[in-house]
Amino acid sequence: MDKVKLAIVGCGGMAGAHLNAYIRLRQKGIDIFDFVAMCDVDAERANAFAVKAANVQESTPKVYTAIEEMLGKETLNAADICGPHFLHHSLAIACFEAGLDVIVEKPLAVTIRAGHKMIESAKSHQRILAVAEQVRRWVSSRTVEWLINKEKLIGNPRMFFRQGIGGPQKEPENRLRDESMIWRRNKFTGGGNGIIDGGIHYVDLLIYFFGEPDEIYARSENLNQFQFKDADGNHVPQTVEDTALATITFKNGVIGQWVSTSAAPGRGMSYNSYHGSLGSIYSSGGYPQSPELQLWDGTKRDKDSLQNAYMESLSEGEKERVFPHGITEGVELEVYDFLDAVRKGRRPELDGVDGLKAQAVCDAIYESGWCGQAVKFDDVYNDEISGYQDEINERWKI
Repeated sequence: MDKVKLAIVGCGGMAGAHLNAYIRLRQKGIDIFDFVAMCDVDAERANAFAVKAANVQESTPKVYTAIEEMLGKETLNAADICGPHFLHHSLAIACFEAGLDVIVEKPLAVTIRAGHKMIESAKSHQRILAVAEQVRRWVSSRTVEWLINKEKLIGNPRMFFRQGIGGPQKEPENRLRDESMIWRRNKFTGGGNGIIDGGIHYVDLLIYFFGEPDEIYARSENLNQFQFKDADGNHVPQTVEDTALATITFKNGVIGQWVSTSAAPGRGMSYNSYHGSLGSIYSSGGYPQSPELQLWDGTKRDKDSLQNAYMESLSEGEKERVFPHGITEGVELEVYDFLDAVRKGRRPELDGVDGLKAQAVCDAIYESGWCGQAVKFDDVYNDEISGYQDEINERWKI
């Protein structure tokens, strides 16, 4: 294949980061694709994407408001799906049936059952299903994985901690909020809130560092009980969590705790750390963007020292595989990996199964909170425990 004929489906929110990443590839001289179409229910948004894309290629992508019309009229090889979570499975399956390879924004699907349908459709049509996951591709994340699993500088991994604690900055006890009720605040359209949205990046890192989970015990709550304005200006309740506390055990024996809340006004905190028999890796923030190593004897190494050592450890071939063309920005790396996989007919670094494994941990947190018991990762992944998700599956006839 000379060039990938690409469509972006869903032109709001994170899709803008995808569009900009593709454009930066072209600006770097990586001329392996053409934008052919932009599709969104809002024609103005799709047109804005098309106009921006036209700045880096000779033709202007066609604009569509319905995926069925786009697939019927255009000759395409691939689609980048950035629609709301509840549409991922139907959009992806339509593309597979039309012969397209697909990359889909995280989470893979609105429920585990929907994710399995996507994987099955991709397999039956012999198409690629990639999941957009940029955080593990950062230099800092690659460095932490190298420190834990290759260099083993913290010894045998034992535990991890992630705390993300904050609260509303304005009138915390006023449940009637001025903000709009967006799809992410609705269980049927988002599947969940912060745990399955931004939190899924963190889960993917945990699997990258420690392998498959074993058991999850959690509580998830909607403590603020906020109501947001709908399109008519009426207040409607948020139906997803604003707080979750989880204990996750991995099959290799690693255990850890994850606390995530936006319902704790006052002094907040945000950090993540990974501890072994010889020391720890700590970073402020929700992801290990600034890893610091501290060993049992007080020896410390900072981010620059660690990342430089990691980069120097890579052969030229390894460096080109992990950071092709010298790219180190996460979204650029994920879309390049997808384009390269489409052109070569190879497996992307993260496929649908990888995406569903990360999603299964997030859904296990909801399922454990729903049933009040610990749940096994395998049972949630295999859709054998689905109480929290049942009404979502019923709503969308999944």
